Amino acid sequence: MDRPDAPVAGRKGRDVAIELWRCFDERRFRDAFPLLSEDFEAHWPNTRERIRGPGNFIDLNESYPGDWRCTVRRIDECGDTVVTVTEISDGETSLFAVSFLEVRDGRIARAEEYFAENGPPPFDRSGFAERY
Repeated sequence: MDRPDAPVAGRKGRDVAIELWRCFDERRFRDAFPLLSEDFEAHWPNTRERIRGPGNFIDLNESYPGDWRCTVRRIDECGDTVVTVTEISDGETSLFAVSFLEVRDGRIARAEEYFAENGPPPFDRSGFAERY
């Protein structure tokens, strides 16, 4: 296993993002540690939270209640930034996470993530939109 502070030359941002979500989906949170830079920071604007350091990020996700599955629905790469759209569900509750992941030297240095619960429209919009 890579040391958490050792750069991983040649690792593409897309591959790092896919592996992060695979580790989270399989609840192998500790295996994701080497994917994060030593100075990693996550920002969650929905709740105005900042998580500093890879240890805090891993511990927070590992301790989150429930058995959540993560399915990446879309992934785009633009320079050093990878954007993922991931559906997260525990079988009862379902939500989408849109993650902007900045990758530096083969590790995720910064994440900005937005979470939105899935559900019915807030009012009848059937005259304008169709459900899928």
